[in-house]
Amino acid sequence: MKTYSVIIVSLLAVVLLVGCGTTIPGGYKGLYSGRFAGVDTTIYPNGFKWAAPWNDVILYDVRWKTQSENVDILSLDDLHMNVEIALRLKPIASELYYLHTEIGQQYYEKVVQQQFRSISRSVFAQYKYSDIPKKSVEIQNAILAQLKNNLKGKHLDLDAVEIKHVEYPRQVMQAADLKLATEQRLMQKEFETKIAEKDAQIKIIEAKGQQVAQRIIDSTLTPTYLQYRALDVQKALINSSNTSFYFVPIGSNGLPIILETGMGTKK
Repeated sequence: MKTYSVIIVSLLAVVLLVGCGTTIPGGYKGLYSGRFAGVDTTIYPNGFKWAAPWNDVILYDVRWKTQSENVDILSLDDLHMNVEIALRLKPIASELYYLHTEIGQQYYEKVVQQQFRSISRSVFAQYKYSDIPKKSVEIQNAILAQLKNNLKGKHLDLDAVEIKHVEYPRQVMQAADLKLATEQRLMQKEFETKIAEKDAQIKIIEAKGQQVAQRIIDSTLTPTYLQYRALDVQKALINSSNTSFYFVPIGSNGLPIILETGMGTKK
């Protein structure tokens, strides 16, 4: 009976001990807060931390996390746009006591959010809408630099700013679509022009070839050659059995006029 009672008491002690503590998970740090003593300056790593039921262990996520904001901006050329922009940050683990006592667990909402939105508007206002895509890295770095300067001493580590999406006004999108369509038409016209130029070049080359060929033919048509070809024609006609011809020589070269007489004897 005595052994049974010891076991019961031991189990109750273990349950009480476990119930009077907090497990600090990986990626978190803890601060011990006593009801009467206040927050201890000691920063506790992950693991189990015992605490009396009337005390508490305050947890802080010290890993990098990203906070996004949708911000209405006015560009340098007076265009309203909606921009989604993100900030990567985390608490400085070694300064958790000061972060908690000076600001608290809602540090983003209390000291970061408004600064982030305000600085983003200010930086974007220095750029024309058409410059935003090609100068996005410059804009991101400018926002981050100003934000770090304004939040100096707030026990936060800021890593990067990212422009995630820019929603341009409808008239800008329509103008961009029109410009793209115009560029495509110009490219098509340029392509067609090049094809026409190639065709013209081919025709010029063909014409030059015909011209050269004609000059060669003309240069070979000598009187002697013509007489030779005329004799060939006469020989062919002599062998014809159905028609009679008269060969009438004229001119100094002796080339005849050929007269057809119809059926009969060749002369």
